[in-house]
Amino acid sequence: MLPLMNSDSHTQDHLCYQIEQLRHQMVSLGTAHGLLHPDVQQCSRDLDLLLVQYYLIRRPRPAFSSC
Repeated sequence: MLPLMNSDSHTQDHLCYQIEQLRHQMVSLGTAHGLLHPDVQQCSRDLDLLLVQYYLIRRPRPAFSSC
């Protein structure tokens, strides 16, 4: 039986998986085509977006908010 995960934990795990997959893809593309190749650059931008999403989920949330 799988442990219960809240949606943040599930999302975080999924993002970690996607980040690692994209990181490996970027390294592979960079090795094959060079770091300035458009596919490598796009992969890097995609990775940046995933990392931003990950850090937004991980950031501490205030206990009380006025919003």
